[in-house]
Amino acid sequence: MAVHPVFPRLACWLLACWLLACGFPGTCMALQTGPPTLENLLNPKSEDLNKDEPIPFENPRAKPVAPPRVDRPRDAPPRALPPAAPAKRLAVPDEAAVAEALELIHEAYEEAIQSASANPDAAIRTFRDAANKTTDAGRKYALLLLAERLALEAHATSRALDILAQRAALFDIDALADRHNLLTGVARTDDGRPDALLFEQVVETAELAVAADRFDLADAAADLAEATAKAIDKDMKIRAAESRRKREQPPASVAAKLLSEATSLQKKVRERRRQAFEYAAARDTLTAAPDDAQAAETVGRYLCFVKRDWTAGLPVLARGSDESLRNLAVQEVALAKETAVDPTTLLKLANEWWKVADTTDALPPPQAEAVKAHAAGIYHDIAGKLTDPIDATLARKRSNSPDLPPPPTVNAAAPSVTPSLPTLDSVLQSNGL
Repeated sequence: MAVHPVFPRLACWLLACWLLACGFPGTCMALQTGPPTLENLLNPKSEDLNKDEPIPFENPRAKPVAPPRVDRPRDAPPRALPPAAPAKRLAVPDEAAVAEALELIHEAYEEAIQSASANPDAAIRTFRDAANKTTDAGRKYALLLLAERLALEAHATSRALDILAQRAALFDIDALADRHNLLTGVARTDDGRPDALLFEQVVETAELAVAADRFDLADAAADLAEATAKAIDKDMKIRAAESRRKREQPPASVAAKLLSEATSLQKKVRERRRQAFEYAAARDTLTAAPDDAQAAETVGRYLCFVKRDWTAGLPVLARGSDESLRNLAVQEVALAKETAVDPTTLLKLANEWWKVADTTDALPPPQAEAVKAHAAGIYHDIAGKLTDPIDATLARKRSNSPDLPPPPTVNAAAPSVTPSLPTLDSVLQSNGL
């Protein structure tokens, strides 16, 4: 076989890469016609693939019937991205280092790679274990990439997301964008059936993007959720027609529910983008006019009711224009400065927040839910210290914590210590106001 004349010294590497691809399920890669970049090693061009085999991540339409699987790894429930590691993450190795590591891995684990078609779970476990043990950043990154690719080839999307989360915990990558790209590729594969689990994973990605204020990415994920729901709807209609031809009971369809959820998600993303824009404008107004009550209320509402950052939002809300919200915020900020607060005082505060959530028409349902969640936190902290059985039972019910210990006697009641909140000036300074 001829080797590209521009890269004679990489002939053996390319041959090893070819052997690897022939061992992957569902692919058959010819000798690379381009340089051995990471993209070429992990994602061969469509013209280099056997046209009779499915091409991962290329076909935008999914088949209605999935091919039979053999010894596929169990697809675990979706897992959210992990929180940022306390230690500094590693820089992503350069492409040359990863490509070199891939060549060595292909040679060292040739048998595991060749057997991956029949038992991908073992190969995935081998690569992840090796990634945990090696101290070389390039090899660690390459091993995780290969494990992720094997999981995708085995149609174990949740496993691939879990490996991506592992890679994101170790390396400084854009985990959210990579997650979206991975799911986009899965949705466009030629040999899979769209399902509710994939839909949930896409929705989770959109929710994570909204929480991170990455609205362009959230929009793209919400659109992907809608496309996935439509693909499920089409698949279910085909299956129902087939069942009727066979005089069988057609399967129950969840497509209508998923389409409704996708539409609601798109509306939520648009609304959150609007709120973030108004918050940024109000924050700029406070910079120029710190006494602007309307701007303070907008900033305080956004931080407390949307971002649920009550520590930063309460001091600002305490200077807002809405009298009922301002009074409660002022009261809670004052209580936070005290070293000991009677539980019944905190109970009254929680009751007032709960009442605001139930009676304030200006709060849309998501914000009212945030207010009740804040009140529930107060109820949870004091439920075990309340002596009146009605108060204690109500606090347990509203905090959704029926397993809290029973209230103590009157004499055994201990004072509550609430951590102090930052001052308004410190909050504004920390937010660049």
